[in-house]
Amino acid sequence: MKQGHSLFVTGTDTGIGKTMITACLTALLARCEYDAVPYKPIQSGGIRMGDTLIAEDVAFYQSIHPLPYGQDELCTYCMEPAVSPHLAAQQTKVFIDPDCIARQLQILRKNHDFVVVEGAGGLAVPLYESEQGIYMTDDLITHLHLPLLLVTHPGLGTINHTVLTVKYAQAHGIPILGFIVNYMPQQPNSMERDNVRMISELTGLPVLGSFPQITDTAPEALRMQLDELRTHINLALLLERLEQAEAELLQIKRMEE
Repeated sequence: MKQGHSLFVTGTDTGIGKTMITACLTALLARCEYDAVPYKPIQSGGIRMGDTLIAEDVAFYQSIHPLPYGQDELCTYCMEPAVSPHLAAQQTKVFIDPDCIARQLQILRKNHDFVVVEGAGGLAVPLYESEQGIYMTDDLITHLHLPLLLVTHPGLGTINHTVLTVKYAQAHGIPILGFIVNYMPQQPNSMERDNVRMISELTGLPVLGSFPQITDTAPEALRMQLDELRTHINLALLLERLEQAEAELLQIKRMEE
């Protein structure tokens, strides 16, 4: 029985490209002979098709890389309203149980070498509200004992958004593996180059990948570009930092027990 590696993908904003990065990272790991699967614990903005509610992100994963699961195994909570998860849960009367998410993640980890977990929106996103308070995305990451992979961009505003996200994660004790810079132009200008340099300098974290601007994001086109995308990510460094973070998290978990 396996006990697979796992990490949590978040971004500096909604629409930053987390789903594409998650899907491509899963496929690239598979090409490196890892048995990898993605997992989207919570999806709001599900697409209604007749009596079926489609988790759009999971459908995208499945279109990029063949997966041995249906939607229910890869998305624990799919809700139709295209709003923050906490509000979608209120509107649809869905009870989000972090323990249920943890159990499903554990099942996937026991059967695969690698599980790439994608969050909903950014890091400071409320997942549900109860009498006990507001349960946030960082609470879920801490509950799952996962390190963070941060997706950002090279454009105007990225320094502020990225540094704030890193500081927020660090304040909540979440280890960060590094950045993947998405939407990087083929010929970045001086601002874009300096933005990437500066966020690494200010945070002390490495850039683990720099994905180019992809004009055709259709699944067939992306599948054809996987070999090229592989050259844009340092998988060896990502895995090295992941092993270090997992060792630290295991030590913390044992101390808590």
